[in-house]
Amino acid sequence: MADVFPANTLAYVELHNPAELGPQVAAVLKGTPLQDSVPFIHGKKDEAKTLPELRAKEDLAALALFASPEVVAEFRKLGGVAVGLLGFTERGEPEFALAVLTGDSAAAGLAARAFVTATPNVRTVGEVSKVPVFQRRQPVVTYDMNGTPKLSGEKPKEEPRDLTYAYTPGLFVVGTSKAALAPVIKRFRAEEKDALGATAGFKEAAAEYRKPGLFFYAAAPGFFAAASVADRARGADTGADLLAWLKLTTNPKALKSIAGNARVRDGGLSLVAGGRFDPAEKSPLVDFFSGPGVKVEALHHARKPAAFAATMTLPEKDRAAALIGFLDALAKGAGQLGRLPGDIAKDIGVKHKVAVNDLLAKVNAVTVVVPAKPDLPKGATPVPMFVIHTADASAAAALEDLVPKLIAEIAGEPAPAQPSTETVGGVQVRSLAGTGLPWRAAVHYARKDAVLAWGLDRKLVAAALTPDAAGSVVGEKGGTVPPGAALAGAFDLGALVGALGEKPANGPIRPAPPAPAPGTVTELIPPDVLLKDADKARAALTAAFGQLPPAAVTVRRDRDRLLFEVFQPKITDGGLKPVVDAWLDLFDKELSLRDPSRSAPGFLPPPER
Repeated sequence: MADVFPANTLAYVELHNPAELGPQVAAVLKGTPLQDSVPFIHGKKDEAKTLPELRAKEDLAALALFASPEVVAEFRKLGGVAVGLLGFTERGEPEFALAVLTGDSAAAGLAARAFVTATPNVRTVGEVSKVPVFQRRQPVVTYDMNGTPKLSGEKPKEEPRDLTYAYTPGLFVVGTSKAALAPVIKRFRAEEKDALGATAGFKEAAAEYRKPGLFFYAAAPGFFAAASVADRARGADTGADLLAWLKLTTNPKALKSIAGNARVRDGGLSLVAGGRFDPAEKSPLVDFFSGPGVKVEALHHARKPAAFAATMTLPEKDRAAALIGFLDALAKGAGQLGRLPGDIAKDIGVKHKVAVNDLLAKVNAVTVVVPAKPDLPKGATPVPMFVIHTADASAAAALEDLVPKLIAEIAGEPAPAQPSTETVGGVQVRSLAGTGLPWRAAVHYARKDAVLAWGLDRKLVAAALTPDAAGSVVGEKGGTVPPGAALAGAFDLGALVGALGEKPANGPIRPAPPAPAPGTVTELIPPDVLLKDADKARAALTAAFGQLPPAAVTVRRDRDRLLFEVFQPKITDGGLKPVVDAWLDLFDKELSLRDPSRSAPGFLPPPER
């Protein structure tokens, strides 16, 4: 697939080896209603009690068809599917092209041919290398003196920025413009030779990551440079977006490429992303993840339930500088104005005569925990809990003494406050009022031996001091950490989905009603009972994600590479059944919210008489 994309493609994503990927997709769908949708769809039809519910089954059936065994079998015959970011326009708009090599699938070729010939309003607007290209155009209608409609004889013109299609036997391509399609068509027809697949960086990444599944690659220097120019062309603020964060934490001069894959392995879903760095350039991200391997025992301080928990070891060399440099880069990437973490550390050192860097040098590892259900005061903003593993008890005691000074500095207080104390479960927990703090809640902290815990929930802080393998996020038998991993942890997908879909203060999240078709009245307001059913289905989907086992997260450094991996176990052979069941039910319920008088897709409503 990469041979039909130009060598200067900025970013590339490919569904690699459909022949081997097809059985993996079938294994994921096994045991779910999508394995054989016929009884499932007809069961849903039999349950329908209203016209909207029955009409909704049409779209549900269409969705199920895309996962049918017949479609999976045809998918296996494809030559490949890939999408590339080819560049940006002068106005900073991205230029994408999606290419499908139909391979041995006659059905795919027939579908592409039918689309460009039989779809209403798809018209020829030009050609590339004698291959016609198409864009959607509404017919131009004029009326004579008698009111008789006539089609304009004018040939449709190409729009420089419009979704554009092309088909030639063996290739179907869609792009953001004719200019985006041209490089792909010309390379498919062997009229241009320079291809992404022949570049050294791509070959190196493909040899390591290109396996059956989703493969991705980006040449970082070219991508960063083009994206920065595009941001300026759009007048976008580059100080607080993902690109800025990535640039500040990695150093664009250091990062050579990003590549990875998403694939099914060992019955689970693995997502791996690797960054290759220039050893001659400094990178805050590489420096930060240069510590020795994590020991799983550190994760035993992270109790269930937790949305996320991870332990990271700090680098042995220049530990304080690496930590502060990384925190400063994070703050800059997030658009933070004013003092950075490094500035706060310096101010504390000057005001209180504390050698902050010496204290940080004795921090061996940090466990970060995002509790699933923290006990917080009303109006408080949740923040993670930190469990700090130090070299010895004296280092932990020194850090404990530093906490009031740090909180005073963050709150803008002239002097540290005196903490109150309370015994929780046999642990003495100290507390500082949350007045003036960004998260609007008191801070609780406690120490035991060489461990210091800090957070907003007093009980969780007390519990975190004592390791508990059975009650931890990794479990008593859960855990082995890959050798050399500088970060290891786990996250609960159910808790994460629940957090992303939390209800706002004024009520549950509900989808906005679709815009009415031209010439029709506004959509009818669905009955409350249907809205409640959709809300229940949404909650059930969140609960279904919670039934999945925790996903594992690791980061490790391997010479000039940083490797990030997320692994979600047990998604094959029925493992995803609760999620698929709940998702299909939600899809069905939301389709039922639509006005039953809506016109069929692709057609305007009948004219009024």
